[in-house]
Amino acid sequence: MSSGGGKQQQQQQAKKPAAAEDIEIKKVFSRFDTDGDGRISPSELAAVSRAIAPPATESAQGREVASMMDELDTDRDGYVDLGEFAAFHGRGRGERELDAELRDAFDIYDINGDGRISVAELSKVLSRIGEGCSTEDCEKMIASVDVDGDGCVGFDEFKKMMTGDVAGAPPQPEATAAPDSNKPKE
Repeated sequence: MSSGGGKQQQQQQAKKPAAAEDIEIKKVFSRFDTDGDGRISPSELAAVSRAIAPPATESAQGREVASMMDELDTDRDGYVDLGEFAAFHGRGRGERELDAELRDAFDIYDINGDGRISVAELSKVLSRIGEGCSTEDCEKMIASVDVDGDGCVGFDEFKKMMTGDVAGAPPQPEATAAPDSNKPKE
């Protein structure tokens, strides 16, 4: 009897990451879809791109957005819907490619290049993309993945958080709720 219960428990645990990933993809999608029409337009994609990493020139940004749209908009209707967005993020990637993408994302947050994301850096990047959070919320987000207790997020901690590989880490529900909190922004 106990082996059947163990198997059922394993199946339930296997489903949780997929459900959590779907929720996270929907949250990220909604941040891009600023007008809430259920699709990301080239101008919405450009606004997010500008906020994260301002382009050297307008033409460089135009080429980058066109390239991103070409890759994401698989039905060629001029917009990226949730299905296309989710499919892009769910594609199988090699370990090396995933590490490179994660390093690029990490470097956006690691403003001073010291190999750690501080509370101040997290706050600054989130405010740039229109997700201003209080210092307290940023501290909670950092603490939720700060395994070594240094008050910052290193690349390995960032990678574990982004890939869902947090075996042994206690769950921190406040970290996922903080950016979408209904509290007034400070």
